[in-house]
Amino acid sequence: MHTYRYTLERGNKKHICPSCGKKRFVRFIDTETGEYLPTEYGRCDREVNCGYFLKPDFGTMAQLNEAGKGHHTPLHRSQHYKRQETNRSPAYIPIDVLNQSQQGFETNSFVTYLHSLFGSEITHELIQLYQIGTSGSRWPGATVFWWIDVSGNVRAGQVKQFDHTGHTAKSQDGNSRTTWIHSILKYNHETKGECLPGWLAAYLEQAGNFVGCLFGEYLLPSSLGKPVAIVEAPATAIVASVYLPAFIWLAAGSLSYLTVERCQALTGRQVFLFPDLSPDGRAFTLWNSKAKELAGIAAVTVSDLLERGATVTERAQGLDLRDYLTRFDLQQFHPAPPPEDKYTLTIDGQEHEINAIAVITEIDDYKIVTYMLRNAKFCEVLYTAAGELIPQPEDFSAIIYARMGKMIMPGRLNDINCLFTYDII
Repeated sequence: MHTYRYTLERGNKKHICPSCGKKRFVRFIDTETGEYLPTEYGRCDREVNCGYFLKPDFGTMAQLNEAGKGHHTPLHRSQHYKRQETNRSPAYIPIDVLNQSQQGFETNSFVTYLHSLFGSEITHELIQLYQIGTSGSRWPGATVFWWIDVSGNVRAGQVKQFDHTGHTAKSQDGNSRTTWIHSILKYNHETKGECLPGWLAAYLEQAGNFVGCLFGEYLLPSSLGKPVAIVEAPATAIVASVYLPAFIWLAAGSLSYLTVERCQALTGRQVFLFPDLSPDGRAFTLWNSKAKELAGIAAVTVSDLLERGATVTERAQGLDLRDYLTRFDLQQFHPAPPPEDKYTLTIDGQEHEINAIAVITEIDDYKIVTYMLRNAKFCEVLYTAAGELIPQPEDFSAIIYARMGKMIMPGRLNDINCLFTYDII
């Protein structure tokens, strides 16, 4: 474990970003003096729309002030802090703190949102599966997403308030209502003039290195045969686990949180990354780069499912997989499956095993089901509105081509004639 001389300021205080001008900037402080570093040193929370991040790389405040007079280029993980090595072990959050959050679900806005999507039975299962918690001391009805590692250690708790649409609520200054449980507990104890509990004092000494694993990571040992899907937000992982149960759904927590260090539990697994949309495709590009870094750990594929069909407006809004999945009623999402447990698509005499349903698109009175194949490719099979496979009428081929600009060809799904697009195989 490292103790850093310079670290990003803890808490929720934000400053004006020198790049985008938004009040979303977290500044670096000198842990020895408690002073701020020059104003250009820090990180903008708008990772996709701005991405400014300038780290200090000098030993003294005098050098930093002198360097601050010149021109700087934002950096992305290329420079390193000056640090002192220690042998301190990671500190964890006591399980009792997690257990105390397992209540108040009747006021939890995210739980209410889940109930509107899936009903009470599935919502209860999701609460248990992902250990969803409630925290009302900062914002009424806020949700706690617990980061629990593969060994069962509670690494972090993200607190987020949602609005009635299931999206993150905003404060009057435009900042998202998101914080961490350790920040809330620290504030509560200090406000009351109380000493911090020993575990919390030790936890805060980690100098910002709180999220040391993936959200949902503890689910991995129970499903060794399933492929793993990773999205950015815990809320998206939870919702996607219902729509697409063929995967184990995990979340990085942030665009930049997907690192080799946090992905060690994925060793030997088949992993699919589903990055959010961004105006310039930067999120997709960044996770493509991360996939190469993770190649030594797991077999990683970056899905371009959202990128291929997104509109300019959807990119500007930064939609994610959850925004698309929830457009469909869950009961209508899955068409009638082939008559066997094994899904096999035969193309030109060659069999391809189907791994999972990725998404469904409706056109007129038909459904186009995008399947993910075992080889990480995608294909689109055509169904009627009732969920029956379409044979091979030439007139329908013309309709699909006119509406979607895609050529279709005949194949066999579990030995039943079908039509599918071949341009994405």
